[in-house]
Amino acid sequence: MLVSAGQEALWLAHQLDPDSSAYNVVLAVRLRDPVRTDVLQDALTALVDRHELLRSRFPATDDGPVRLVEPPTAVRLDVREVPEADDAGLFRLAAQAGREPFRLDRSGAFRVVLLRRAADDAVLVTVTHHIVSDATSQWLLVRDLFAEYGARTGGTARPAPAARADWDEQVRAERAFVASPRGGRAAAYWRDRCAGLGAAALPTDRPRPPQRTLNGATHEIVLDPSTARRLREASAQRSLTPFAWLLGTFQAALHRSGCGDGFLIGCPVTTRFTPATREAVGYYVNALPVAGRFTRTTTLLETVESAQGQLRTGLAHARHPVELLTGGPGHGPLFRISCTLVAADRLPVAGLYEGPVRLGGLRAELCDVPQQEGQLDLTTEILQDSGGFRAMLRYNTDLFDAAGIERFGRTWTRLLDVSLDAPVTGVADVPLVARDDLDFLLALGADPS
Repeated sequence: MLVSAGQEALWLAHQLDPDSSAYNVVLAVRLRDPVRTDVLQDALTALVDRHELLRSRFPATDDGPVRLVEPPTAVRLDVREVPEADDAGLFRLAAQAGREPFRLDRSGAFRVVLLRRAADDAVLVTVTHHIVSDATSQWLLVRDLFAEYGARTGGTARPAPAARADWDEQVRAERAFVASPRGGRAAAYWRDRCAGLGAAALPTDRPRPPQRTLNGATHEIVLDPSTARRLREASAQRSLTPFAWLLGTFQAALHRSGCGDGFLIGCPVTTRFTPATREAVGYYVNALPVAGRFTRTTTLLETVESAQGQLRTGLAHARHPVELLTGGPGHGPLFRISCTLVAADRLPVAGLYEGPVRLGGLRAELCDVPQQEGQLDLTTEILQDSGGFRAMLRYNTDLFDAAGIERFGRTWTRLLDVSLDAPVTGVADVPLVARDDLDFLLALGADPS
């Protein structure tokens, strides 16, 4: 069985730090009704029968990793009785279940843990390694798992047979594209886009270790409703997307925070280009290199418009794996910082981000545990839902203190606010300290005489 370029890169990262959970993708759901574990196991078997990557393992060979597929019964539900746990303890146990490392060569890249506190109170934790999953996949597998469960208990109708995506065919198509004239043109486009630019790198609080580490934490930014409303209005008025506006100001914040006048960041996008892949669990992701270029006169609006233009044209070349652009060992990473958007209203399980729902006849609500921390220097995930926008800044704790990331977050929101009020303001001209705070700081240094 075949592996894609992206999977091979993830496998190598796992080999370098097999005990890290940085690439674990987690979706945990609190269940408020009794769960029949025998039925849940049957549903799990049906799930992994449909999505073969969930029952794949990745041993090493002399030529690199290969993919071996196990029978559907190989994936077993892990039931853990935790009657003494309070709500906080149950959350900690769910987070811990999500952090447990995988042994990709032996036990594969998928597990399901049921933390049962009482007959009608449990948390179901689904965990995949990124090598077999992405953000959409995690929601797809939860949707399909509960659909199978509900069909067996009478809680929901039996799900319609889903088209099965052939992962080997996906990899063959990727390789054929790379070798084709279109693939050559895409590679040339990306080489031209990246020419002369290095990976954006924020000044660190500690020296960068000689070997890459994957230890992380998260800082959350929530836009207030007024800012979210202004962002939507300003974007619509100029035929821009809110994400492009946020991305442009994010790049401006990197520039003002010490990343220099020219740099690259990555923007992960989906590679689900066919009807079958849109319903499949797998690593359907590529990261588009997005350039930030600044002069003394670059305006906030120019930065936002550049971000939108690069995203639009970059999507036309998204089939070319970014892993093939790095130039090989010794050339350094293409980027150390990424920024992506998750639109909650487009996720396969509608409403779960915003409140309790019914899944497979069971009352369920999201248990939003920390995850995917430390993959890069900084990975930023922007969640857009009906309530507005929030950003999860996941950073490497061996490089940055929490205070430094919080300061960067304030710089970003400051530039965003100014861009909404006066978009043609120069990026270099935005004061990063509010007027009253600046007056206070100046007063501290004034001669008391």
